[in-house]
Amino acid sequence: MPLDKVLQEIQQKGEEEVKRIREGTEKEVEKIIAEAKAQAEEILKKAREEAEKEAEAIRRQELSSVKLEMKRELLNVQKEILEEVSNLLRQKVRDMDEETRKKILKALLEKNASPGMVVYSRKEDEEIVKGLIKELNLEVTYGGNIECIGGVILEDPAGDIRLNLTFDELVNQVYEQKLSEVSKLLFK
Repeated sequence: MPLDKVLQEIQQKGEEEVKRIREGTEKEVEKIIAEAKAQAEEILKKAREEAEKEAEAIRRQELSSVKLEMKRELLNVQKEILEEVSNLLRQKVRDMDEETRKKILKALLEKNASPGMVVYSRKEDEEIVKGLIKELNLEVTYGGNIECIGGVILEDPAGDIRLNLTFDELVNQVYEQKLSEVSKLLFK
């Protein structure tokens, strides 16, 4: 019987050892599982943060893009409005009454015409300009017609000096000088 007792004791110690190893293994497995869960949660948290940052960056980029497109559209509309204002101004100048036109042409010729110069005007103003040359006793010759909305071009006989005093040019100069003021008035 002593052998049975020894066998029983060995078996009992073996079972205790297995139990101890099992408990240790279970604790180790639980520890590994807990660490894996913690790592998985940390990875998930970082991935979520990165996704949120990326989504925010994309949102900001889209918003910036939309704002830029809106600004571009606004500038296009403003440009169209300014072009319309310019066209209306040119039409008003083109349609001005004959008396006003004659006063302006007279002032341009008095201030700028020198003896020997050649004067050009639009076909519609030819008679007015020829009449003003006689009225003002200017020593200039009428050179013919040009395409414009009004005004004159004065040229020295050699063609070296050419004064563009057409209403087109004068309107362009005034419009360019006053463009910022016009923009402020229209687009406050």
